[in-house]
Amino acid sequence: MNRRFKPQYLPYNDDAHALVEALAVELGLTLEGITGAKHKAILASFLYCVQEAGVGAYLDWSGGTTSQDTTGFSFFPATGAATVRSVRAKLVEAGYVILFDDLPSGIGAMTNKEAVEWMGSSSSDGRLKNIGSYRINEMPLLSDPQFVSAVFVDAQRPYVMVNKPEEYTDKVERKAANIKAPKLSWSEVYKGKQGRQASAAAKPVKEMNAFWAKHPLVLPATNTDRAQHFACATRIFHDGSLISGGRWYGGWTNLKSHKRLHMRIDDEPVCEIDINASQPTLFSSLLGTRMNVGETWTDVYASVVERLDAGEERTLLRKMVKQVIVEMLGSGNCNRTGPASTKPPKKPLDFADVQLFFEGDYSKRMYLQIQRAAVQVFPALEKLDTTYLNATGFLSYHESEILTLTLLKLKALGVAAYGVHDCVIVKQSDKAVAVETYRSVIREYVATHQRVNNHPHLNIEVSLTIEELGIDKVKLAGCYGD
Repeated sequence: MNRRFKPQYLPYNDDAHALVEALAVELGLTLEGITGAKHKAILASFLYCVQEAGVGAYLDWSGGTTSQDTTGFSFFPATGAATVRSVRAKLVEAGYVILFDDLPSGIGAMTNKEAVEWMGSSSSDGRLKNIGSYRINEMPLLSDPQFVSAVFVDAQRPYVMVNKPEEYTDKVERKAANIKAPKLSWSEVYKGKQGRQASAAAKPVKEMNAFWAKHPLVLPATNTDRAQHFACATRIFHDGSLISGGRWYGGWTNLKSHKRLHMRIDDEPVCEIDINASQPTLFSSLLGTRMNVGETWTDVYASVVERLDAGEERTLLRKMVKQVIVEMLGSGNCNRTGPASTKPPKKPLDFADVQLFFEGDYSKRMYLQIQRAAVQVFPALEKLDTTYLNATGFLSYHESEILTLTLLKLKALGVAAYGVHDCVIVKQSDKAVAVETYRSVIREYVATHQRVNNHPHLNIEVSLTIEELGIDKVKLAGCYGD
């Protein structure tokens, strides 16, 4: 698979800085001032891509406009499309990369582009690469010992992106096909009627990025993989709206939990603090509707399992309960007729990805039974709708706002914290202050939302799980207050 070029990396250690400086001199590019800062990001990102892909591999390198690339270089804070294209031209001229179209086709003396034109076709036949694909060539600088030891940091992602509106079923199909959500253009985000909101949403991202640059989140190197350094995130909103979604996405958010637990901040081990059953808990709390889970709880899904008349093993039942509730919230429908899919997972099955529902009456009856029990435990689910009161609109927006306030409050306390949706990652030495801060932000946010929207007042202390590498999970009980 080709490596996609994105101008989001910066040199981190001395070797990386030295390589960028050497490449800039070779290409005749300045590293001074505003223009130099752009050049530095582009060259560092190019060298990072070469590290990842290797000499002889290809870079997918679009022109950078939103029409050609759903992200568009205009979103990246380090530089813009015109400067990227200018530096790329320098790299082509110096021989570092060559456009696939300009490579020999193997048909006489024709290039790939000439061969395509000669065959009367402008599309790839499976052998030819698409326009915008550049081969990385062998060069002396790329064989320098410093190239192996150079470290680059992921530090310049777009601040805010907004997905175009789409129906729930369309989103399910898109995700199943592993297709990224289509995005609004830069002008639609920052120059349209939501421009002021977009700028306001970008402000805390810029603030956290500046703080993270001093305390990057590091995934240490292994025998097979380089170390990864993360110091930036993007807030991604849904449905063309700045009040739907808004979750924080960084290079660490797609890592499996067991990998994230190996990460370090300031060379100290980390822990993860997340809300137990965050979606039904927060949805119920924001609407001021009590959950029927007893006086205290650590696992609200267990309260649904207890109401089921089924012979399945409890751990499996809990997974089924969670899937049903996630689908109810995601679709905005508490009266679904069945599971979103009965197809087996595409990835090789492991216990975490086991198929839960199948074709046939038994699975459908189980699904509907779980759905009824879920509404009994979480009466707030009856208020779901397909317009906004659901997981992708209302809930993910408030969840992301809570995380934003938590990150900023911890920053004010000098604590470097990173987020993964409903989870906060901090150094183990900051665990206690992070727990208290996260809980206090949730209490205050929920109380304010209830008051402003005339919902019943419900004071909640959420249940949290604390996870550290090599140690059993610690669950902190939730409860309702006066």
